Amino acid sequence: MIKEILAARVRTVEIRSPNNFFAIYNCQPGERIFITDSSALDVVPGTTGLITTIKALQVITHRTIQSGENYYEESESQAARLQLQLVGVGRVRRIASIEPATPLTLDVDEVRYCGAR
Repeated sequence: MIKEILAARVRTVEIRSPNNFFAIYNCQPGERIFITDSSALDVVPGTTGLITTIKALQVITHRTIQSGENYYEESESQAARLQLQLVGVGRVRRIASIEPATPLTLDVDEVRYCGAR
């Protein structure tokens, strides 16, 4: 997903993971989120990733029905569809909150790269 956001600068993604779903559930368009390949337990000061802005957010429900001769099964799952716009590359300065069953809250600095020749 990180390579796709870097290439397209605006990308719509679908979040199905329960941890990520509940982390963004109360977010609003205009808020910034930090995206990294690292798992929550592996995020430490210095971890790099992308800073993105939520352009649009939609919670959707998937319904699946399976049936056979002797059974009928219906299940539902929720996902969030986010349209993200790239702001820049970021580096974690500090972990502000890492409580069980709550979103990971970070202080992230935007990293600016300059090429000297």
